Amino acid sequence: MPKIGFIAISGVRCNDEELLALGLNLPGFVERSQVIASLPSLGLLTLAGMTRDFNEGQAAQNVYEMSYVEVPELKDFDDSLHQFDLVAISSFSAKIKDAYTLAQRFRARETFVIMGGLHVSTQSPEALEFADSVILGEAEIHWHQFLADFVANQTKPVYDCRGTSFDLANATMPAFELLDISRYNRLTVQTQRGCPWKCGFCASTILLNPLFRNKPVEKVVAEIKRIKEIWPKPFIEFADDNTFVDKEYGKELMRALIPLEIKWFTETDISVADDDELLALMKRSGCAQILIGLESPRKEILFAVNNWKQSRYDTYIENIQRIQSYGITVNGCFILGLEHTDHNYFEQVFQFIREANLFEVQITVMTAFPGTPLYDSLLKQNRLIEPKAWERCTLFDINFLPNNMTVKELRDGMIDLGKRVY
Repeated sequence: MPKIGFIAISGVRCNDEELLALGLNLPGFVERSQVIASLPSLGLLTLAGMTRDFNEGQAAQNVYEMSYVEVPELKDFDDSLHQFDLVAISSFSAKIKDAYTLAQRFRARETFVIMGGLHVSTQSPEALEFADSVILGEAEIHWHQFLADFVANQTKPVYDCRGTSFDLANATMPAFELLDISRYNRLTVQTQRGCPWKCGFCASTILLNPLFRNKPVEKVVAEIKRIKEIWPKPFIEFADDNTFVDKEYGKELMRALIPLEIKWFTETDISVADDDELLALMKRSGCAQILIGLESPRKEILFAVNNWKQSRYDTYIENIQRIQSYGITVNGCFILGLEHTDHNYFEQVFQFIREANLFEVQITVMTAFPGTPLYDSLLKQNRLIEPKAWERCTLFDINFLPNNMTVKELRDGMIDLGKRVY
């Protein structure tokens, strides 16, 4: 019976020591680092669920024995305590070098390693230096084939799922049963993939497949009911790119959530304020907060993000107030270092936050993630500080040269704004 380990590389995502120290004293940063560390990998749990389904049609000797393992800090992880025939490793760009190191350790013990996820899908030649196989794009498409190939000792180096869209109507139940639920303060459920706005900096599922799709409401409800079997009163984070792009689907989902009596959080865009019926249903269904990427307090700067967000700017404050009038707090996200911003920008962000009366604020620095149009553009302009310093892809560590200020001015402005906001 082959043993497979699903290994998630997680942990706090900031390398700048001063910013990290600042974060330890400021609620906004502390909450963010704790939440990231406490979220399991939904991608790996989904593949584990598919492995469970694969097992049902196999002879006893070909059934996979599964484990899910979190690695918050590689220096504290003793991989020799985990004996697997096969490991599936996933991580985000900021921790991918730790993932590569761990992959090498397992391969040294003749454990087969397959890697996937956003970073690997955009940097497959790099990943293949450390893994036996990589799976690119939406892994559900070829996961069963890979499992069969592994049993038959006929694996391929690349399983390329790009160019094909996975139908979320066929989504499997994630293997939530593998989790030690006491380790988490929220669990993730996905209701859709994709976003129509395609911001140039965005490193989300659009890099795996650009097609926007909804998951059938009954499948979302089934996943939440499964979670409630192990956590009676869960806090759910919808792991979506933009939950309420489709307003009618959103209303159908909200009505289905009301009887479940859960609390939940998600990310969406400002257009959710256009529909009072939807906002009322969101509140009734247990919405605690929504994160909205406002990005900038200056309309002319938003053209570098996308035209749609620029077109919404004049109603930003009115829309924020409407959403919060329903008892749903808005976590307004602002990006520092956007093109054509200067040292005056930090004060403008602060004044907008005060004027809008936001209940929560997230400030990040513009980050060039691999595979994004922003990364490609800055690379061509020779404005990436170290093109493959993936550890800087944290949303807090600066990895590019701003065009209207120095790196030091951007960093100092972020620290000062953080102190004032939090």
